[in-house]
Amino acid sequence: MNDCQKNPIFDYEKEPSRDILCIDCKSFYASVECVERGLNPLKTKLVVMSYPSDNPKERGSGLILASSPMAKKAYGISNVSRARDLPYPYPDDLIIAPPRMRLYMEKNQEINAIYKQFADDNNHHVYSVDESFLDMTEGMKMYHVSSAFEMARLIQREVYIKTGIYTAVGIGDNPLLAKLALDNESKYYRHMKAEWRYQDVPNKIWKISDLTDFWGIGKRTTRRLQALNIYNLYDLAHADYYLLKEALGVIGTQLYAHAWGIDRTFLGQVYHPLSKSIGNSQVLPRNYHDPKELEIVITEMADQVGTRLRRLGAKSQVICLTIGFSLGYLSDDGKTGFRKQLKIRPTNTSGELARYLLGIFRQFYRCEHVRTVAIQASDLIYTHALQLNLFEEPESQIKRVQVDDVVDAIRKKHGFRALIHANSLLEGGRAIARSSLVGGHAGGMGGLE
Repeated sequence: MNDCQKNPIFDYEKEPSRDILCIDCKSFYASVECVERGLNPLKTKLVVMSYPSDNPKERGSGLILASSPMAKKAYGISNVSRARDLPYPYPDDLIIAPPRMRLYMEKNQEINAIYKQFADDNNHHVYSVDESFLDMTEGMKMYHVSSAFEMARLIQREVYIKTGIYTAVGIGDNPLLAKLALDNESKYYRHMKAEWRYQDVPNKIWKISDLTDFWGIGKRTTRRLQALNIYNLYDLAHADYYLLKEALGVIGTQLYAHAWGIDRTFLGQVYHPLSKSIGNSQVLPRNYHDPKELEIVITEMADQVGTRLRRLGAKSQVICLTIGFSLGYLSDDGKTGFRKQLKIRPTNTSGELARYLLGIFRQFYRCEHVRTVAIQASDLIYTHALQLNLFEEPESQIKRVQVDDVVDAIRKKHGFRALIHANSLLEGGRAIARSSLVGGHAGGMGGLE
């Protein structure tokens, strides 16, 4: 590296400066459940939990998908916690709601329809089930408001009146600043709004002491940055740009720019990132220890992952199986599960994926009590070409591909249950039950019926 190289200098006068709103539905799933019960989402202790159980031995399997603000405050829990993190017996003033994913998706569509009243498709981007970005730079003129802050208040009021859901808003010159304002400051105000502009970077972004509080930095990236003596956002913004680039590649250059509040994306840009992996996981409804039952579950999940790969026109070159033992169960060697991966020839056929996964399972499973199963297909390549195995008849390989295509076509037209594998009808099969789930969780009206 040339010692004369100097870090890039950003001129905020030349950077895009717009009125971007990042809007979050506060504790979305929990809020929807509160509203459905005629309760105030900000004053009710409620958690949305899969597989709730009154059996003390089984309650640890419950997965908390969302918690109301009062529940978080009272019990020190967060979203995506476990039932074991709640006091037991459950307090009388705590409501435990089974998930209703279809209802949440309907509410999501209803709320995004409200956003579309204020911004057209080019200026509206759905970031997740509970967050959206709006570019109100031009749209504010229609509503005769003098600032983005007033515009945010108008949208908050409209969402609350029509749905009963409270929203928090981050405002910024670009999507990055809006998101950071939402995540790091809006929650501290009763009005649930915060505004970060370029001039706020030194006093806002650089004051973030925990790297994981910054958008796009997880624990793994934090460890890599700390190895470079970067421990907070000030360190990141003043690090050696070329050292970051050398150590982290393009990610390092992006993080450096983000530490200075630089984000040149526009909401109207259409970007379809290629997935680097496809996965499927589930918490089993009970402890499984019969290998035949577990093999059925793994085969079903391989079928689901294979279907998703084919829809993307992708093939996997690495397959991974993760088995988690039941709560409190340890194997003979003291482990709580195992995770093994295998390099494979590129494939997206359900049968081949299942064969590889079952091979891993049979090699490492020793009749332990299992509660979670996850599979992941990674190192994807995007091609519709068929790579033949020289040690197998071409006709057999082509036939498997054709069978998968027929199965996909039938399920797409008539639904998953129109064509299922016979082993899914056996004890331990989960595919039929999970076909009625949304996002792996209950989609119906359980809990209120």
